[in-house]
Amino acid sequence: MHHRPVLARAVSRLAAVRPGELWVDCTLGFAGHAGRLLEAGARLVGFDRDPDALGHARQTLAPFADRVNFVHGDFRDVQALLADLGPVDGLLADLGVSSWQLDRPERGFSFQATGPVDMRMDRSRGEPAEALIRRLSVPELAEVIRRYGEEPFAGPIARALATWAAGPGPFDTTTLARAVVGALPRKAAAKRRHHPATKTFQALRIAVNDELGALEALLAALPGVLAPGGRALIISFHSLEDRLVKRRFADLSGRNRPQAPRRGLPPPPAPPAAFDLLTRKPVTAEADELDDNPRARSAKLRAVQKREGVAA
Repeated sequence: MHHRPVLARAVSRLAAVRPGELWVDCTLGFAGHAGRLLEAGARLVGFDRDPDALGHARQTLAPFADRVNFVHGDFRDVQALLADLGPVDGLLADLGVSSWQLDRPERGFSFQATGPVDMRMDRSRGEPAEALIRRLSVPELAEVIRRYGEEPFAGPIARALATWAAGPGPFDTTTLARAVVGALPRKAAAKRRHHPATKTFQALRIAVNDELGALEALLAALPGVLAPGGRALIISFHSLEDRLVKRRFADLSGRNRPQAPRRGLPPPPAPPAAFDLLTRKPVTAEADELDDNPRARSAKLRAVQKREGVAA
């Protein structure tokens, strides 16, 4: 199965892999990025929440089997998963849902084809999106849609989803998307560049998989996971993710100064920076990649490097 990793050239440049380095791919997926790291001579630990993706990655990376360990796990647990190995030389996370997952109706991520309202990255655990919709009150559901989808019509959409859940069915991604579209003012829906249900489906997926909580845990673990000189590269696909990465990288590199306790008092001294920014601004796709892979249009890559002499 053909898979094109986004921002592949930029990842290779910023990773700057030296043969024998130990890298962790937190979102192995179809192993597009992992394959390039291995071709450069890295040793790799690759984990993913999706057992199906891991199965495909094993096939793709079979030529490098002696240098790869596969782990079924959530990257929020990166420090525990790597405890026996010690600090690593590099970490890569390509966030979000893959094109392959979107294209499989049975996974429930897409409104383009009919499937169950599931949206779990790991179908062996957790609560499907349909169960989440049924469990939450209308105000709670509206908050999920507003916070994770940045959807201005969260209230009407939440009420429409409650009506959908209480209806006769069928309960699938197609009817769910129609409920969302029906809740929007016609003029607002017509002005949207993407399908009117995109923001709501994103919000439900993020909530079902606790994607932002997992990302916060990964970012918090970076100082303890990376060896001196180690690099962390994170690709995000929406502003909520990118905001978290940008803020955490600014903290690690000493760019966020502590606030004064109150007016008239000096701010407390900033702790010494343990990391250097490798990207002052996010790296985005160039025109030729956008022509070849439209999925890359929203991808943003940020990277940091742990300073030499800084303990794990």
